[in-house]
Amino acid sequence: MSKWDWLGDLAPYLPPAFGALIGLRWAKDQTPRQKVFSFATGFGLAVWFGPALAEILALGPKTTIAAGILIAILGMDAIGGLLAVAAQFRSDPPGTFRAWRDAWLGRRR
Repeated sequence: MSKWDWLGDLAPYLPPAFGALIGLRWAKDQTPRQKVFSFATGFGLAVWFGPALAEILALGPKTTIAAGILIAILGMDAIGGLLAVAAQFRSDPPGTFRAWRDAWLGRRR
């Protein structure tokens, strides 16, 4: 066993990390703490759901890598959106609820 054998163990984690890094590129209106949180959660979602999706859909290895990258990017966007909603809700809970309800029902404000 050589000193470089451990690098092979990292290979499954590179595509999700790459996808989360791409998602981090467009995270502009977030604090550094929120960026770290969304990077970690996007990476975690891709590590968890990438292989699961590949197994359910019987995807090949290249498609599994692409799925992991896309899940990381979309996961970062979803977490960033949730963080923005949480910040908006924290500042004005009733107004945020009304705005979301009106948007859901198709009303104009």
